[in-house]
Amino acid sequence: MKSLLLVPVLVGLLAPHDFFVSILTIRHTPTSQTLDLTWQMTAHDIEHALENVALLKLNSDKEHPKADSILNAYFQEHLVMSMNGDPLSWTWVGRELEGETLFCFLQVNNVDSLGALTVSNTLLQDLYYEQQNIVHVEQVGRPMRSHTFILNTPAVTFSAP
Repeated sequence: MKSLLLVPVLVGLLAPHDFFVSILTIRHTPTSQTLDLTWQMTAHDIEHALENVALLKLNSDKEHPKADSILNAYFQEHLVMSMNGDPLSWTWVGRELEGETLFCFLQVNNVDSLGALTVSNTLLQDLYYEQQNIVHVEQVGRPMRSHTFILNTPAVTFSAP
């Protein structure tokens, strides 16, 4: 009887999920003059997207030795940011895996104030047409601003105060 109760649970774990969402939070930190980026996504989706490049096998004993640089290169193809028309580049800080959710941390240095921040986010949309990429922009003293990027959404500018 107990094994019959486990069948729906196991089938649910093995079935593909019905939603495809990433959340990128861009937080301006005035004291360190940085943009701190936290990007969360479903780990197996990003691994699937990069199968033709390498088998990442994140957080396993068979993890690809260049997993971080492979992820970062993919992000550079799918996240484009500029401030007041000037392109921004980031530094890879690290990543954490919590269950099925992968958190990646990036940082843009030398940002003394948050001007007109333009963002384009096409993460995983080359693989999953239903992928939605939510971007939150947080700044001290301002309400959080958000935008959801769906397939073929043009870049969005989060205006300066």
